[in-house]
Amino acid sequence: AELARAGGCKHFVLQSSQGANQHSPFLYLRVKGEVENLVQAVGFDRCTILRPAVLLCKRQESRPMEWMAQQFLGAVARVFPTAYSVPVETVARAMVASVLQPGEGKVEVLENRVIHELGKA
Repeated sequence: AELARAGGCKHFVLQSSQGANQHSPFLYLRVKGEVENLVQAVGFDRCTILRPAVLLCKRQESRPMEWMAQQFLGAVARVFPTAYSVPVETVARAMVASVLQPGEGKVEVLENRVIHELGKA
């Protein structure tokens, strides 16, 4: 982020995680929250933070627990499409869309439901 800022970047887009919180008792969510705060402190004109739920994607490496979660959440997504998961392609489209449209302020945090909406726009 600091190198991007030094290179003239005015709008930084960060993919974080649903539940990110610097005070979380869970290491993963705590680190995600800390990174969000550090990126905001760099001082971009605009910073968009996306907090997707479980990412639905095909991986090269083996992650058995993640695979099981994706199978379950893929089925749940048919009933509740924006609640617990999001395809990585939707996140990518939402990232691009967030750059192409005017922001709501200096820092904008987009949760999973909004990521789905932006990713389909």
